[in-house]
Amino acid sequence: MRRDDEWVGSRQTLSAIVAVLVMVWLGVAWAATVGAQDGGGVDNHAGLVVRHGDGRVTYAYVAFEDDELDGIELLRRTGIEAVTIPFGGLGEGVCSLEGEGCGVSECRRLCQTGGSDSPYWRYFGLDAGGGWSPFELGASSATVRDGDVQLWSWSPDEPLIEPVALTDVARIAGFPGGDTDEVRWTATVYPEGMEPEGEDGQPWLAYAAAGGVLLVIGTGTAFAVRRGRASEAGRPWWDAA
Repeated sequence: MRRDDEWVGSRQTLSAIVAVLVMVWLGVAWAATVGAQDGGGVDNHAGLVVRHGDGRVTYAYVAFEDDELDGIELLRRTGIEAVTIPFGGLGEGVCSLEGEGCGVSECRRLCQTGGSDSPYWRYFGLDAGGGWSPFELGASSATVRDGDVQLWSWSPDEPLIEPVALTDVARIAGFPGGDTDEVRWTATVYPEGMEPEGEDGQPWLAYAAAGGVLLVIGTGTAFAVRRGRASEAGRPWWDAA
């Protein structure tokens, strides 16, 4: 009888432990579901387009864990070269992007000279209708969320570039898709007839031409050496060791 009581007590204890474990597992599963719905632990993505006055366009695709960013923080996370200055309550203004614009001393007027056609770095976002809409209060006041695409354009007024979807920004910027440890991808598209420059300011075509010249010189030298050895040995040049 005593063993039966012990057996019943053990079964009750085991059932209680199992019930607690089930409750804990359900709680963890519920928390994970809520977290997924809230975007916790899932990368968000946004795109940034930079349109230069000379026709160059840089596309940047950025992954981030934050619920949202402001426009200046998005710019920083792209790694695009930028010069900014504070504008008091309006946040930061952009003076120069990738070498185009003006220095800090001229940036108080956002690089504008005063004329109606004077360009500066205007900031736009895609509106609900899929068109570019300017952020009149600047990039620091702009909100960037998952799926957004925003634009910097060197322009006095209009964006001067067609709207672009986030999937296209990702493709052009070189995003490989799938899981990756990288958090940003950028690529610059040049207009027809405009070649990218090397690190020392020389067009890449010059490097290609120089490489071709060196190849020709090297081939000629090897041929001369081979022919000299063949002549000394009394054999045809193509049979030289």
